[in-house]
Amino acid sequence: MKDTKRRIEFFSFYDHTGIEQHLEKMAAKGWMLDRLGTYLWYYRRCGPKPMKFCVTYYPRASQFDPEPSEGELDFRAFCERTGWKLAASSAQLQIFRNEDPDAVPIETDPVLEIDTLHRAAKKSFLPGYFVLLALGVLQVFLFIGQLVNDPIGWLSRPSSLFSGFAWIILLLLLSVELIAYFRWRARAKQAAERGEFLATPSTSAFQRVCLALVLVCFAWWLVNLIFLGNTLMQYVAAAMLVTIAVLLTLFIGLKNLMKRLGVPKSLNRGVTFTVYFIVAFVLFGAIIFFGFRAVTSGLLDGSIYLSGDPPLSVSDLADVDMDGYLTRRSGDETVLLGQYEVHQHVDWNRDDPDLTLPSLEYTLTEVKLPLLYNWCRDRLYHEDDKYWEEFGYHYVATDPAPWGAKEAWERVYDDGVRTNRFLLCYEHSIVVIRFGPDRTPTPEQMAVVGEKLGK
Repeated sequence: MKDTKRRIEFFSFYDHTGIEQHLEKMAAKGWMLDRLGTYLWYYRRCGPKPMKFCVTYYPRASQFDPEPSEGELDFRAFCERTGWKLAASSAQLQIFRNEDPDAVPIETDPVLEIDTLHRAAKKSFLPGYFVLLALGVLQVFLFIGQLVNDPIGWLSRPSSLFSGFAWIILLLLLSVELIAYFRWRARAKQAAERGEFLATPSTSAFQRVCLALVLVCFAWWLVNLIFLGNTLMQYVAAAMLVTIAVLLTLFIGLKNLMKRLGVPKSLNRGVTFTVYFIVAFVLFGAIIFFGFRAVTSGLLDGSIYLSGDPPLSVSDLADVDMDGYLTRRSGDETVLLGQYEVHQHVDWNRDDPDLTLPSLEYTLTEVKLPLLYNWCRDRLYHEDDKYWEEFGYHYVATDPAPWGAKEAWERVYDDGVRTNRFLLCYEHSIVVIRFGPDRTPTPEQMAVVGEKLGK
């Protein structure tokens, strides 16, 4: 039977009420808090016992302090004399325990408690939260801009969807945390005027839900990367994950090493951040340099092209030998949309290529969320509006029946000349297909297109 336990706890820095209640329940189950790590809380086995806990804050403490300051030691000694023993601490956060269920709380003045907590918050989580909040807002605006410029491409790329979802979740989490804290602080001030203490709100359940959603989305992105990503994407993702792990380990390890060596707080902070940014610059630069060298040397594949036969090929429409053709098939897919492009044309680099053979180009958009269908159709219909006046062409409705489609349009020039470019709408997919100005499709070919691409 193990005598120690490590847990990831989801408590806000200011949630002293939730922390105290949780530790009291753990003690009743026979687990006593031993120490606070960077990400984990450590417990040791003890006999189940009733235990009272009190969370206090010491604003002048820092995670870079080599040892508790004289003022902090005096504070702990005062608590010791009143029966409160230090259970664990992490910078400004101080947790005390007392076996007396009727022990007088350490904090007896609600006004002083609110002021102390806020001074600690301004040195701990508030600055970082506001910076991340600003970055989150910026990222959301960038994503909105990408959605406006290339909505189908953005929503069909797993990396874009994952990063956008992760930033939105982070922005939501930060907003909830800050609103909960400042709302509690305002109400606590009012209660303090009446001499009352106000319990802190708990966002632990919300934090767990956010983490679970991000992990599920990350796993989905990772599966897409492993099975559908090219080798360059896989290299960049693996290198970034390793680099982030190395930087976190370096920051924590160097900071703790200098604390053990007794290096003063200011020097520890300066050296740790300086080394961190230098190493980060070197590592990210190395990722770019070696990635570029690997692509140019052919070691990594940086193309976006997919392997396998396309759903519709030139050979499905005409009796041709595909040995003389080049096929480029690219695309991405998410739970919302899938978009694939296929280009097939004669290999012009071959000896004596037959340039009279037909070519084929089409874009297949699979709409998995029906709510997006009309939006995608309108986007594809209007995607070249800015060129219509310059080149003098537009879409005109045509009979969708030969295509087996619900709706169909053909692009024609203003003088009536056909381009043989069609926009076709099926039940769950939208197709933009180009045959070339001198390759008008026959009814039989239209039927084949509907059979192969219509869903």
